[in-house]
Amino acid sequence: MKDKAGWNKYRKKRVSIAPKEAELLIESLTNSGDGLGRLDERVVFVPHTMPGDKVKIKITQRKKTYALAEVIELIEPSPDRIEPKCTYFAQCGGCDWQHVPYPLQLTAKVEQLKDTLQRIGGLGEISIQPIVSSDQPYGYRNRIQGEIRQSAFHYKRRRSDQRIAISRCEIAENPINEWLESDRGDSPTGRVEIALVDDQVVVLPINDNNSTELGFRQVNSHVSNLLTEKLLSIIEHSACKTIIDLYCGRGTWTNLIATNHPDKEIVGVDSSPDNIKTAKETAQMNKLNNVRFQQSTVEKTIRSLPVSSSLCIVDPPRAGLDGKVCESLIHSRPEELIYISCHPATLARDLKLFTEAGYIISSLIPLDMFPQTAHLESLVQLRAEPK
Repeated sequence: MKDKAGWNKYRKKRVSIAPKEAELLIESLTNSGDGLGRLDERVVFVPHTMPGDKVKIKITQRKKTYALAEVIELIEPSPDRIEPKCTYFAQCGGCDWQHVPYPLQLTAKVEQLKDTLQRIGGLGEISIQPIVSSDQPYGYRNRIQGEIRQSAFHYKRRRSDQRIAISRCEIAENPINEWLESDRGDSPTGRVEIALVDDQVVVLPINDNNSTELGFRQVNSHVSNLLTEKLLSIIEHSACKTIIDLYCGRGTWTNLIATNHPDKEIVGVDSSPDNIKTAKETAQMNKLNNVRFQQSTVEKTIRSLPVSSSLCIVDPPRAGLDGKVCESLIHSRPEELIYISCHPATLARDLKLFTEAGYIISSLIPLDMFPQTAHLESLVQLRAEPK
């Protein structure tokens, strides 16, 4: 899903139509992954560019207040520009910023997060902790999704439903690349996920819910471990005796919290029967007596849980929290709330609702789960102000 909110902030009054081809100076990076320039007061978004690039562009789409373009010629590169590592970078839609040095990627993500929180969330100045970087800017993904056609693995092209066949992905872990470079004659066809599970590569079909039998997992093991450490640290310092994981998935965090805190009551909620089955089996295997799981939607079960005296964890998809879930949480008013987000725009939207309802942001930690892309993970700790 493209983050159109990243473009909306540049909208002004309608201006005259820009020429089809023109020269452009790129001013900044956007949270949609593009470089941004201005042509006759019209904002133009250009992929695979960076601040300081002088480019000749071709307009591909004109909207009322902005335009999309592609590079015809790199007239004068930014002095900071580097050579992309991937041979497919100019065509593949997976990576945004392989031409941008990694320290500049981190800086851009923090700046965009601050801007999004202020513009969409109306949150003013927020103290943001230093971004958690990845120890591997390349070779970090433990799973990739694409399509197998005629034994070849394909990614989508940028801004297109067309596919591009690849035999190597520079941001994937080595075992996955070894599989991509091997003979795949017996591979399934259609949409698949190639994942590293217990040091073995598995290839699984993707279902209608855009998932597989493995369920959701973080793609970057190193940063995911750091995220888990920070989550556990917050819980360690919490006085709440009940921890409720409202989107617990297969119970990885839920069972880990129960293991670390035998004196607390731990509750996991998830709508997937398969996820809850796996979570319960793990809890039984580890003989955890202080954890229970409920298979239900959050909307249906939240009012039956002891939310008001609890610490609640929410880790929604990119679309953020459903409006009804926000309303239920605000009504139930948990003492503490941990919000884990993979999309700054929907995070800002939801934080606006919580802060207007009397919550204070105690800490906000950005984590670079997705190097070479514009995506950003965030861990936010909120607490309810006394009424």
